[in-house]
Amino acid sequence: MHDLHLLKDLCFIWLSALFSGYICLKLKLPPLAGYMLAGIALGPHGFKLISDAGQINVLAEFGVAMLLFALGVDLSLKQLASKAGKLLATGTLQIVLTALLAGGLALSLGLAKHSGTAFLFGCVCALSSSVIISKILYDRGETDSVHGRILLSIAILQDLSLVLIIPFLPLMASEGTASITDLLLSAGKAIAFILIVVFGAVRILPVVLAQAARSNSRELFLLTLLGLCLGIALLSHSMGLSIALGAFLAGIMVSESIWAHQALHDVQPLKDLFSVVFFVSVGMLLTPAFIFAHSLEVLLFVVLLVVGKTLVGALAALCTTSNTRSAILVGAGLAQIGEFSFVLLTMGRNLGLVGDDMYNLFFAGAVVSLMASPAIYALSPRLIYLFQNRNPKQQKGQQEEKDSTSLASRLKDHVIICGFGRTGRNLGTVLTSYGIPYLVIELNAAIVEDLAMRGVPHIWGDATSNMLMTKANLKDAACLVLTMPDPSAITAITKFVRKRNEDVKIIARAHSPSDIAAFTDAGVSAVVQPEFEASIEITRLALFSRNRPPSEIEAALDKVRAMRYPHPHPDFAKTMKTERILPLYMVLEEEQTGGWLINDSGMLSGKSAKELNIRGNTGVTITAVRSAGKTHTFPSSDFIFNNGDEVYAVGTSDELQRFKILYKLSEFTPFDSLSSALSEASPS
Repeated sequence: MHDLHLLKDLCFIWLSALFSGYICLKLKLPPLAGYMLAGIALGPHGFKLISDAGQINVLAEFGVAMLLFALGVDLSLKQLASKAGKLLATGTLQIVLTALLAGGLALSLGLAKHSGTAFLFGCVCALSSSVIISKILYDRGETDSVHGRILLSIAILQDLSLVLIIPFLPLMASEGTASITDLLLSAGKAIAFILIVVFGAVRILPVVLAQAARSNSRELFLLTLLGLCLGIALLSHSMGLSIALGAFLAGIMVSESIWAHQALHDVQPLKDLFSVVFFVSVGMLLTPAFIFAHSLEVLLFVVLLVVGKTLVGALAALCTTSNTRSAILVGAGLAQIGEFSFVLLTMGRNLGLVGDDMYNLFFAGAVVSLMASPAIYALSPRLIYLFQNRNPKQQKGQQEEKDSTSLASRLKDHVIICGFGRTGRNLGTVLTSYGIPYLVIELNAAIVEDLAMRGVPHIWGDATSNMLMTKANLKDAACLVLTMPDPSAITAITKFVRKRNEDVKIIARAHSPSDIAAFTDAGVSAVVQPEFEASIEITRLALFSRNRPPSEIEAALDKVRAMRYPHPHPDFAKTMKTERILPLYMVLEEEQTGGWLINDSGMLSGKSAKELNIRGNTGVTITAVRSAGKTHTFPSSDFIFNNGDEVYAVGTSDELQRFKILYKLSEFTPFDSLSSALSEASPS
């Protein structure tokens, strides 16, 4: 009978990982924690269901190789090189400071017996989970925020730092200390290997991948990728470096090719399957009894880790942003242990750098930090808000533009725009064209300088500051527009504003459907979700293309909106119902066109379309009339025209010209200047 131990072990691993990962997802915890908990249950300190740990460790090595290969493929060096120098400095400072502090603390407390162990301990503490960071930012709609961009940049740099850390682990394990000669020799090996990889990436790899791609065989292309990954990984191992480093550099080689996206897609299933094996094998090494016996030490480690990484991350972020709130959110986002920390820890344990006690302590603290990270990040904005608005010094430091504040106090019935990115900038252009006063609250110094040059009323600072919002003359404002990507900030601002001005209309941009109900409960008058509104416009155009009447289209779209948005503020609902504005574009027959004309001669005044016999005399169809500030779509034949009415007529070019001459109308294109202004305001 064939020995099926390996198949049985893999079955246990994947099924237990499926069950525990699913439970963690339901509890809104990282599945990664579930995989490691599955390892505890399967391992020698659990139910002892794994019969051959040696074979599993080999598969776990393959999982590490695939994990780092996929990371390399997904990491664009060109994109990293394009990052601003401040972001590079921020990431480097965070990694170095965290590693030094954690390593020094490990030495002073006796956790690390020599400098090699301290070096490893510092490095594993310095790395954060790029998966957790990305998921938190995406779920909260903050990927494009100031702190979101900084967090993602630091995560990329942390992943890239593996190429500098891994080569030194075997050297550190030799005697715990190393001479300058040994360090230079190890660095020389790494550099030589990197040069070999670069040569292969430039001269050999494009030819090999091109041939595999031209075969039009998914299997051959995948086999080429696997051969490349494992071949370079084994070459790295033979040079005294590590399999993980070789796999990572192999991925970097592929990342700069035109086949990178397809390569990442093809290796993703293998990466997912065998990285699960790795994380389960990590859990198999944990001793649960250690956690219960040293629960106080584990709790202390988690507290020091979370607080320390938050402070160091916030300090490093101040190199990039002057906003204390954004800096603290960066620190809170980094306050957990990363996936690749377990890679380094396992390598260190295999090399003898880490003993069982340190491994168990670090493992337990890391799992707890991963589980707690989303809650810690979600709590941070609320704590910042409370501190910010109870600290007079903080409030004073957030607004220093006295001239702008003085100007704001003179505004009446104005619009306050919080955040002047693309959405806010286009809104400002429209408000200017209508002569409606507005004031901008913005934290980006470059945008503030541009507003100052143009003479636009503005306040520099964070809109979550109650004092700053009051300085915007909130009590006399007619409308507040919130475009920032932070949902907690929008909720906090709305609650404060509603206490100061119950009548102001608040319009908020929601990045996630889950934010809509929270915003409405807080007091937002109307919510707009960009992705949903895009689907509405696509639906409108599709129905227009099938020649459905506008009234029918609007009724259908209203039903769709009602399923997504709660009922808007009564004033908004009434306005939208009685003064629906016709879209600027009309889907017409091929030979027809449309245009705006104004009744400035008075020849249409006091008469109906039926009396004037417009269709019979000219052939045009009146599809909309804007009269006294209201838009009437497809007016009836009994509609009475007034002097100054704006008329949208549809017909051929000759028919429109005949209509214009017969009734002495002037061409009226109110949106031409607006479109031009919007084009000039948009960033190139």
